[in-house]
Amino acid sequence: MKTKRTRSHYLALAIGALVTSASSLALAQSSVTVFGVVDVGITSAKVGNARLNALNSSQGKTSLIGFRGTEDLGGGNRAQFWLEGGLNPDTGSGGSNGSLGFERRSTIGLMNDSWGEIRLGRDYTPSYNIFTAFGGPDTTTGVQANLFQTIRQTAYSAASQSGTVDRTRISNSVGYLLPQDLGGFYGQVAVSFGDENASNSGASKARKYVGGNLGYRSGPLNVGIGYGKMNGTAAVTSPSAIAATSDLEDLVLGASYNFGSFVLNGGYNSLKWEPANGTTSGKVDGFYLGTTIPVGPGSLRIKYASAKFSGNATALTRSGGKSDKYSVGYVYDFSKRTSLYAGVARVSNKNGASTGLIGGPAGVANTGSTGLDLGISHSF
Repeated sequence: MKTKRTRSHYLALAIGALVTSASSLALAQSSVTVFGVVDVGITSAKVGNARLNALNSSQGKTSLIGFRGTEDLGGGNRAQFWLEGGLNPDTGSGGSNGSLGFERRSTIGLMNDSWGEIRLGRDYTPSYNIFTAFGGPDTTTGVQANLFQTIRQTAYSAASQSGTVDRTRISNSVGYLLPQDLGGFYGQVAVSFGDENASNSGASKARKYVGGNLGYRSGPLNVGIGYGKMNGTAAVTSPSAIAATSDLEDLVLGASYNFGSFVLNGGYNSLKWEPANGTTSGKVDGFYLGTTIPVGPGSLRIKYASAKFSGNATALTRSGGKSDKYSVGYVYDFSKRTSLYAGVARVSNKNGASTGLIGGPAGVANTGSTGLDLGISHSF
């Protein structure tokens, strides 16, 4: 009896050790991370005689909350997911029409250091990834945002589009990213099934997308190019100039160089639209330059951009319009996660152009816009 009890005891210990080891191994091979940004700033902006003083979210960084995770599948293969949604901490609401969703990114896929990564779901377009890589500091947020980001939000977020047609993100997409270890080369391609309409619906190609990017990074130098095209909706017969009916094309070229004491970046952007009902197409194109200079515990950001409009651009400006933007700002880093920021910007408009500032009053033709941001940002 004593021998049997001893054997049973050791057997139980062995089984317990195996279960514990298996559980520890599973935990070691899987990880889930909660991350986010909370950013609120005070904006004061003026267009002509109209002034707006407001407390806005995402003037320094985009406020968001997300969940991402990976699982080791063996053989160098990993499963991954990414769910990310916008926040409006100034009002306590979510970023997706006031409710919390995962409209910023919602993907699942497989990856391997040898053959790259496959993603399925809603993701950033390849051309937009190049734009944000070289568009300078504060590319997409606040009064200091890149001029082409302001133009995109003004035109593509019109009521006729409900925020669904732009060059920023694509839904129902399949993407492939090159492996990271390719001698400095990087790139991705993406296609989207669009709105997934039936072939006889009159809108079978609505919002279908194809695009890609390619870049090279070596030491302080980084260069890249991105292109994408999204189909419009032929079934819609009365669009505004850049509406859901328009075929949209986005071409971006960029470069940056780290000189040690400062970083210099610049790029060229062309946005084209061609309404599916046959009305006149339009285009806006131009360039931007920026620099980031470490100063004390933070950094000084200086940017300039210029854009010209042609063709049917009545939703934003008259053909021949021109907008120029200057901005300067400083970010004071309390820590790696918390910072204070301040920035000022000025947009000038000519020949009917009406570009404004993010967070300020709507732009007015041939009228300049001036704005100031003061805020705090915390990442977790």
